[in-house]
Amino acid sequence: MAKVLKLGQFGHTFTRGIMHGKEYIKTVEQLTHVPNPKTEKLMSIISHYVMLPLFILHGIYCYKKHLEHEEHVRREGLPKFIHYPYLKIMNKPFPWGDGKHSLFHSKTNYVVGIGYEE
Repeated sequence: MAKVLKLGQFGHTFTRGIMHGKEYIKTVEQLTHVPNPKTEKLMSIISHYVMLPLFILHGIYCYKKHLEHEEHVRREGLPKFIHYPYLKIMNKPFPWGDGKHSLFHSKTNYVVGIGYEE
């Protein structure tokens, strides 16, 4: 019956006989160690009181920038479409819909071939 290798022993499968019978492969229990409680507490504090508020503040900042951009587009309209020959080269159609539009296509924001749809 084949012996099931423990986690961490897969890299040593072909080098076991080199030490001539000496046990040099550590078991999973020998490879792991108990984490320091102070480190766990520090990482918990950093996660909850530093990273989570920064994540929320960054989301608010991005949302405000998005609203500014929408207002700018409403006032001045979208930029004029300039057709370059290397844009919109399609070697095969998309596997959904009519094959010419991306999965998250919007008629007012994205260019299809010759310009904006609306």
